[in-house]
Amino acid sequence: MECNAKRIIFVPRIKQIMHRTLLPILFLLFSVSVWAQELTLQGRVVDAETGEHLPYVNIYSAKGERTLSNNKGDFKLTTEENCLVTFSCIGYEKKTIKATEEPRIVRLKPLTVVMKEVNVGPVNYDEILKRTIENLKQDFRNQGQMARKYFFRTLMEKTEGTYIAEAFMNAYSVVNIRSANIISGLQNSDTQGNGKTLNVNASNIHRLIEVGPMTVNSRFWSSAQKPLQHYSYTREHYDRKFQHLFGENGESYYRIDFSLKEKLQSEFTTKPYIVGTAYVDTETCRLLRFDGSCINYFMRNELIQYPTSIDFHLEYDYSQGYASVSNLAISGGNALMLYHALLFALEEDKLQTEQIIGSGSNIVTALKDAGFDAKLWDEYDIVKRTKEEERVAFGDSVLTSTRSQ
Repeated sequence: MECNAKRIIFVPRIKQIMHRTLLPILFLLFSVSVWAQELTLQGRVVDAETGEHLPYVNIYSAKGERTLSNNKGDFKLTTEENCLVTFSCIGYEKKTIKATEEPRIVRLKPLTVVMKEVNVGPVNYDEILKRTIENLKQDFRNQGQMARKYFFRTLMEKTEGTYIAEAFMNAYSVVNIRSANIISGLQNSDTQGNGKTLNVNASNIHRLIEVGPMTVNSRFWSSAQKPLQHYSYTREHYDRKFQHLFGENGESYYRIDFSLKEKLQSEFTTKPYIVGTAYVDTETCRLLRFDGSCINYFMRNELIQYPTSIDFHLEYDYSQGYASVSNLAISGGNALMLYHALLFALEEDKLQTEQIIGSGSNIVTALKDAGFDAKLWDEYDIVKRTKEEERVAFGDSVLTSTRSQ
């Protein structure tokens, strides 16, 4: 009985101690979660060796917020102050920092280049190329109906003035962008109020974003020679240079430079073709990034064709096991116009049960028909605008009043 009595007295004491100890701790944890504050990071990403700005760097927090650096390397991301933020760019070491560090300059270190078989043993480069191409084709065969939501921005400069458009759109996302359909958008130019007109209807911007080292279901790019379209064509038309890239954190890529064979230059004086650099994962032979240029592309305006330069940067992610376009940037121009465009994935892929009908090449009409939904701009971290984009968007414009509605 004495033992039982002691036991009865002992248990409440433990409960008292637990209550006295745990309640303050729980209250403290609750307070921390309630009072966790948001923090907006702004800065610039640069090459640690050259100091040059790095465009289109993937920036994401442990909480899931994501953005890109713009074409000047500038970025803006809002997250919780106790969060970790990672900066990732193919060809560079990843870097993770605390949000509270609020860096103005983020320096990424380039991966080490090892030429051919040095320290890595003999490699069958033809087999790497075959596997890379076949992986892309298989991804389209198996997942060609997957689609994503993207944020899109374009800036077009003409002698009459400068035009900007921003939009949210759905598009088929595997291998290359296609059938882009605008959900919501806004547009403006710096010519308003001065009697000038700015015609960008025939810019073909909705077609340019279908570009890639391999394209599927794109009539616009079907006639262009592409370095990863078919293995036999690649060997026949392109010279290839292979390098190995290694990082301190275990990253390992093949860098493959594609150039048209010199003996074929005379045959391709009018036919469009793509050259550039591919970054391929060494273990899986998955294409991660392609930086390319399209040669002999002509943009039509009424009855006249203008030779047009096209440079593009295309990245894939494999979060669901296949090649889905995560971001794309293109730039170029001709005698009529200079342009920049950016596409950035906002969500994961989803199976598209109904066919996506593209909005067409007339971006002005497509944006007008889609209308404007301010909630989308509040919901996502869009890519930071450059000073020129801010000027055209928010200068003496209708856009400011449109966004405030």
